[in-house]
Amino acid sequence: MSNPQSGTIGCHCGICEITVADKRAVQYFRCGCEDCRQGIEWGSSRKTTKPNICTVKPDQLPHVYYIPADIISIKGKESMSAYKLREDGRSIRLYCNQCWSLIAVEHPAYQSNVFYILPKHCVTSCDLSVPLTAILFMKDYPEDYEIPPEDDVPLFYSFEYKQERQRFSSLLTVANTFKRRTDPLKGINFTELVNSLGEPEILNLERGKRFI
Repeated sequence: MSNPQSGTIGCHCGICEITVADKRAVQYFRCGCEDCRQGIEWGSSRKTTKPNICTVKPDQLPHVYYIPADIISIKGKESMSAYKLREDGRSIRLYCNQCWSLIAVEHPAYQSNVFYILPKHCVTSCDLSVPLTAILFMKDYPEDYEIPPEDDVPLFYSFEYKQERQRFSSLLTVANTFKRRTDPLKGINFTELVNSLGEPEILNLERGKRFI
C-alpha cells in the first residue's frame, strides 16, 4: 500500500522517477536568474532530437518549488544524468537523458535539506499548494520579455548587497526551509543520489546565450 504522504517526481517519457517521503512543497519562488532560464532552455533544446517527446515552452519567469529531500525509491537511475552549467557553477541539475526533462536541482546552500523542481518541466504528484514567497534575481530578467507579474510579494533584484541578503534571510519561511535539519533521514537525500551518478558533466554554456 502506498504512503499517502509520499509523492513522485519524474520525466515526461516515464523512464525516470524518484519518490519522496514528503510530497508537500515547503517553498515557492518565481526566479528571473539566467541559470534557471538556461538550464530549462538547454534541456528543452535537446528534446528536438526526440520527435515523440512533447516540448514544453519555458515560462519567462519560472515557477520554482522546494521539496524535502528524503528519497525513498528511485526508478530509471541508469537514465539519469547530472550537469553543471559552467565550471564555476554550484547548482547541479538532474535530467532524464532520454527525454531531457529537468527532474530536479540542488545547491550546496540547501544543506541537503531540500531540492527544487520546476513542475512544468517534469511530471510530479507533489502538493504544490504552498503560497508564493518572493520573486528573485530580476537583474537577469531580459528587457524583451513581458512585464513581470505584480504579485504582492517581496521582489529581489539580486543578492549582491548585504541589505538584500539580510532582507531575504529574515523571511520566516526562508529561514525554516534552508536551515540544517536535525530529524532522521528517510531513505537517502538528493545529494546522495546525485553523488552516486559520478561527477556532473560541465556544459560550459555561454553566458547570455539563449537556446530556444
